[in-house]
Amino acid sequence: MPTTANWKIFKSLDFSIQLILKQTINYLTGRFNQSLQVFTSASPFGQLIIVLENLSQMIFYYIEDSITELSMLDATRLSSVYSLSTMTGHSPSRAISAAGEISLSTNANSKEADFDIVIIPNLTRIKSSNNGLTYVLNLPQDDIKFSMKGSDNGVAMNISQGTIETQTVVARGVDIESFSIQSPQNYLVDNYLVDVYVNGEKWKRYESIIDMPRGEKSFIVKTGITSGVDIYFGNNFFGKVPTKGSRIQVQYLVNNGAAGNITTLQASQLKFEWEETGFTLIGNEVDLNEYITINTTNSPQFGANPEDSDLTRLLAPKQSKSFALVNPSHYEALLLRLKLFSIIRIFLDKQDNRLLNLFLVPNIDNLFNTGQDYFSVDLSKFKLSSFQKNELLRYLNKTGSKLISTDTVIVDPIITNYVINVSVIVFDDVATEIIKRDIYNDLGNYFISNKRRTRIPKSDLIRVLEDVRGVDSVSINIISKANEIGKIEDPNAPTIGLDEFNDIIMTEYELPVVHGGFKDRYGNEYSEGLSSEALGAVNIQIKKITPRPFGVSK
Repeated sequence: MPTTANWKIFKSLDFSIQLILKQTINYLTGRFNQSLQVFTSASPFGQLIIVLENLSQMIFYYIEDSITELSMLDATRLSSVYSLSTMTGHSPSRAISAAGEISLSTNANSKEADFDIVIIPNLTRIKSSNNGLTYVLNLPQDDIKFSMKGSDNGVAMNISQGTIETQTVVARGVDIESFSIQSPQNYLVDNYLVDVYVNGEKWKRYESIIDMPRGEKSFIVKTGITSGVDIYFGNNFFGKVPTKGSRIQVQYLVNNGAAGNITTLQASQLKFEWEETGFTLIGNEVDLNEYITINTTNSPQFGANPEDSDLTRLLAPKQSKSFALVNPSHYEALLLRLKLFSIIRIFLDKQDNRLLNLFLVPNIDNLFNTGQDYFSVDLSKFKLSSFQKNELLRYLNKTGSKLISTDTVIVDPIITNYVINVSVIVFDDVATEIIKRDIYNDLGNYFISNKRRTRIPKSDLIRVLEDVRGVDSVSINIISKANEIGKIEDPNAPTIGLDEFNDIIMTEYELPVVHGGFKDRYGNEYSEGLSSEALGAVNIQIKKITPRPFGVSK
């Protein structure tokens, strides 16, 4: 009689499919005293074993996939990463609408109107002629009443990029009731403009259930794991339970994220037209394009794409367990979501520990007009405008996580100006104009992506230029505008902005920019940007052209 050991088919730690197949066949041939020929792929029994082998492979695949998707670091699907991040209290950011500012004026070319007032509802759509996208009026009230007599000309109002969508559900009347609002636009549902109306009454939004006052008509919004948003209500201790059968209407903005930003054009170059009509006081429709002109005062900006999985992996561990912006790392994590800044530094003020300084430099890649380069960008673009600062502070307040006891101030970078003189020995098989072009591009890309905050080593720049195809040897000299001004005034003045190695030295709030636009102590004048006819921000001298040695491929 066979013992228990005779019934054991597999070794407990052996998970090789091929080895399991072999052990199965060996067991069957031994157990039933059969030839191996009985279990070949040509036999019915062999075919059954092959089917079982394929099923086993599929089962093991799903087991491995499930284990992988349980790890924040290893998960490959966005839904898995989002789901795991919720365990830390982190709600992944959806798309953020680009925000701009417009003003209205009566159309001078229109016929005289037979009405004095035009009612323009909140969320009225306008369309940009520059990028073809739709924007909506984002008013603090239900509508504006525009006077055709010109008294309201120039009144500023905010706009947000996107279109309004609405979905309606029916309440079941249970505690902590939730609804998943799916959108075909996935995570392009705006991160903030989500409103909920219960039986026509607008309820108040909070960031956390524990923030809801007892019995208050309120809700919270979380990013859906697969798409859209999830709406949660309270339990009468925190918030309020909607009555069974209540009609719940969810109104939200669907936007295009970063595509809604228009940063490369001046506000005066932006053109908008009305997509919807207005109304007279007695309810007659008015063609707004005929009577009212839209003027752009601040171009749309600060739009951001949904949070990607890599960013979620970075941000989730930094989530405040109290769901509050408590320390600099929480602010940094929040601002990283916008993907609008090349440099983010958050630190406590040295004089007041209740004040947080936000040192922010706009993402320089977004500043270029067509045909423009790093060296010719207007220096003012490296700082946030007053409108941008106000929008950013408004964004921080909209999170609902900012501590009352903490104040924030946006610190402008101190722009310091430099010139780089380059001398190169080049190989004769690459055109010098191509070499010069690549030097300009690589130097510009270095400063665009620079993350160093105290020093830019000269050796870094040499290393960048030595990698340019056709360059054999390179030497550079960095000139500081502040240093040259100091030396002109006093030849014995200490060196400013550079050290003994000719490295660029930065202070806490400083942003070095290679731009030109100054005269040195020897009378050499450097024009702004790049110039082929005079000295500019970067000056390249071809010292020697030499044959390429055999075996040197760079």
